[in-house]
Amino acid sequence: MPHFFGLAFKNVFRQKKRSFTLGVNYAVVAFILVLLLSFSKGATQNISTSLVKSTAGHLTITGQFAKGGKIYTGLLRTDEIVSAVDRSFGTEAKTLVRYAIQSTVYFNGLSKRLSFSGIDSKTDTGFRDQANFSSGSWDAFSEDSNGVAIPLDTAEYFDLAVGDEIVLSARTRFGAFNTGILVVRGIYSTDNFFSRGLVLAHFGFLRDLDLSGSDASTSVYVYLPSTKGLNAKRSILAAELSGAGFDVSVPKTDSEAISAISSASTKYEEDKEGRDRVMLKVATLDEVLGIVRTVLAAVNAVGAFIAAVMLFVIAVSIFINLRMSINERLREIGTMRALGVEASTVTALFIIESVALAVIFSAVGAILAAIVAVAIRFGPVFPPGGNLGIFLERGRLVLVPGLGGMLGVTLTISVFAAFFSFFPARSGGSIPPVDALTKTF
Repeated sequence: MPHFFGLAFKNVFRQKKRSFTLGVNYAVVAFILVLLLSFSKGATQNISTSLVKSTAGHLTITGQFAKGGKIYTGLLRTDEIVSAVDRSFGTEAKTLVRYAIQSTVYFNGLSKRLSFSGIDSKTDTGFRDQANFSSGSWDAFSEDSNGVAIPLDTAEYFDLAVGDEIVLSARTRFGAFNTGILVVRGIYSTDNFFSRGLVLAHFGFLRDLDLSGSDASTSVYVYLPSTKGLNAKRSILAAELSGAGFDVSVPKTDSEAISAISSASTKYEEDKEGRDRVMLKVATLDEVLGIVRTVLAAVNAVGAFIAAVMLFVIAVSIFINLRMSINERLREIGTMRALGVEASTVTALFIIESVALAVIFSAVGAILAAIVAVAIRFGPVFPPGGNLGIFLERGRLVLVPGLGGMLGVTLTISVFAAFFSFFPARSGGSIPPVDALTKTF
């Protein structure tokens, strides 16, 4: 048997030109597929990291509350929600509470509607670690309860400078309008796609601007040591919250999960049930990433279609090349058959040769793709603006090649080669010895 496999591998490059032509096709297909898998894995990892640094937790609690016959966006009894998280996960969980509103800003005769995120700057330091301040500082913002940190492009739109006062006009959750004044204490930029447009203010300031009580918020972010088993962990938290008297639900779709984490105080609606209650929606990070995975799946599908077309061309090449190889080796086949070698053994010999060629070149293509993927991470820096920014980390594309993906691609191409080699190989292996020694196949 060792001699049999040795003969098969020896014959892989017997016809060098044909072998290299077919092998290069294998390598190109493997290269494309591994790059696509690396892009998908890298994009999911980068987007997940960016989200949890900005507008989502591993578990994100948002919702509405009914009061006096009306339903308002936001949360009440925030301290009780945080306590339920502590009871569910103990000290291993980190909990952040935020208050988000949308408000029109006025300055120097200009106005613009902006999204504000109210944070506790003493504990919610994720923004500090990813913001690059061109003027002002995080400390200056943190120390001023009326301070605000403005994105660079917003500051340029208004021609703002540190120390300027801006006027806010917000429609509160109760339908009334309220105004406030903030002082610019920092102007920043960030490469986090999801943080780029956020105007950072203090939690208490925005809560008061929205005319809310001391127990109000708009979202509670829960960060856990591990993201494994998020659904099970959510069930534990949901049971604890339900036991505390909250109405708890989960997003029915990925779109609903996206809407949940991006919720902000809006106008109220009429309550048809007529009972006061707090309705919580607990979304997992996996659900929030669901739409992202759908987009990436579409990108991968396009690449897979291209690879499938190339594999079809390869299938034709396999058939033609193997037929030609068999025709050139008829005397060899006849000799083996005359010596008592079974037809199935001859068939297996040709299949092993074809699979060996596929394994060698697809492995080379996969390794080259991994090298390119790593090189891209140290390659050109793309501008932060535009839709491409969602896939960037510090201006560079994040491609993460995985050994499992590389082995999977190599195995898939090898199985493909074995399948399309079987039929011409079986025809060649079943030629009678006399015919093989005297005729052309």
